[in-house]
Amino acid sequence: MIITGLETKHYRLPLTTTMTDATHGDMTHFEVIMVRLETDTGVEGLGYTYTIGWGGDAVRSLIDEALKPLLLGANPRQIEQLWEQMWWRLHYVGRGGLVSFAISAVDIALYDLLGRHDGVPLWQLLGGAGREIKPYAGGIDLHLTLDELLKQTEANLAKEFHAIKIKVGQPHLRHDVARVQAMRELLGPDIVLMVDANMRWNVETAIRAARHFRDHDVYWLEEPTIPDDFMGHARIAKEGG
Repeated sequence: MIITGLETKHYRLPLTTTMTDATHGDMTHFEVIMVRLETDTGVEGLGYTYTIGWGGDAVRSLIDEALKPLLLGANPRQIEQLWEQMWWRLHYVGRGGLVSFAISAVDIALYDLLGRHDGVPLWQLLGGAGREIKPYAGGIDLHLTLDELLKQTEANLAKEFHAIKIKVGQPHLRHDVARVQAMRELLGPDIVLMVDANMRWNVETAIRAARHFRDHDVYWLEEPTIPDDFMGHARIAKEGG
């Protein structure tokens, strides 16, 4: 089996509600880049990636101009080898951002292709044991008032979710603490609560936030600061508790 074709499509999808998180500002639409792989067997694979309103053209261009020539004629079963080749082909362009978006869309399409060809689900294709994974409810909800957040949470609890993740990163930390406290009061002691700051804080603020959140049994604090600051994350983990 070899790859005989690669087609991309770029969609701009308007959101019914403008959403906000602590870093990326107002989000009015998503840009979705679809990848379709064709093979000489007739089996196809679909993959996608998305951005929050801009950059879709650049991602699509990387796939069409840099990755497509590499993939045509390749054996789609050699996913790890193809991933390495794509990574090094774009190494000087970057090691994250647009590059990771482009590669991930192709990577998903490759796994979808093999699963369809072999007639097996993805977890089995990856060699998994098929154990159940506990889902959690979450969304882009920093723009919600506290009352709206609690109503959204009540709706998720009615759907029998046993874990909830919310956004934090308000202009004032005390507002985040108040939201977390209100969430814990609503959830009680048995529902898992997680928070996501979307890299909003510096290290000192993240440490203060983590200390406040300890009182409300927060299961994890996601993206407290920029991911490149390894030493900062070590400090947050050590000093924030």
